[in-house]
Amino acid sequence: MATKRASKRAYSDDYLKFGFTSIVIEGIEKPQCVICLKVISAESMKPFQLKRHFEKEHPTYNDRDVSFFQRQSQSVKKSRLDTTGQTAITIRAAVEASYVVSLRISKSKKPHTNGEELVLPCTKDIVRIMIGADAVKKLSSLSISDNTVQRRIQEMSEDIKNQVVEQIKQSPIFVLQLDESTDVSSCAKLMIYVRYIHDSNFKEEFLFCQPLDFQTHGIDVFNKVDTFFCKRRSRLEKSWSCLHRWRSFYVGKPFWVPDTR
Repeated sequence: MATKRASKRAYSDDYLKFGFTSIVIEGIEKPQCVICLKVISAESMKPFQLKRHFEKEHPTYNDRDVSFFQRQSQSVKKSRLDTTGQTAITIRAAVEASYVVSLRISKSKKPHTNGEELVLPCTKDIVRIMIGADAVKKLSSLSISDNTVQRRIQEMSEDIKNQVVEQIKQSPIFVLQLDESTDVSSCAKLMIYVRYIHDSNFKEEFLFCQPLDFQTHGIDVFNKVDTFFCKRRSRLEKSWSCLHRWRSFYVGKPFWVPDTR
């Protein structure tokens, strides 16, 4: 038996005379009352239902003209946090700017505190002189503190790593290069580079860097690489199996592949 499909109604500017604007929630446009801020279902996006709410809940506003509801609608859109509101647009822009500044700090290898202590004050001075004092207020939502910059860099690093892993997964073959080095505190570091095929071309990327906490024997190196692939076993199952074959040669231990069922 065929089911009746409910038709989707789009918001019309004519609904504003009933005191309703629109709001997007989880990709669905719904009517919102500009007086009580109540959001009703998308199926209620009908003139008679909107009018019924208006006459029942707000009878004292019957004599107001459309310009009043337009002002109310603009006020609601400025204050709310939906995807179409001015506040949400400002927040998204501030977050994007925070990532861009954090990326530049990382590329320049400067202290993370430079964002809050140098970049932001300089930006405010430039904006105040060249644009005006009112524009400086928009920079108050920009967060580039020491901890924020560190967190942004970690998030971007993890995203890049995930992109590389996805490209490795699609590659028919790849090669790992292992390099051991020490930092300024004489702590041993294991650095892994990978070469694979992407879009019919060879591509080389830095995969990860992990400290060798205790010893630098073959089994210690293998365990670090094995841990990385184990966390991504569902995406790199074939690579993980090949890694254990490499273990039997590099470490001198019998070949063993755990049961992944």
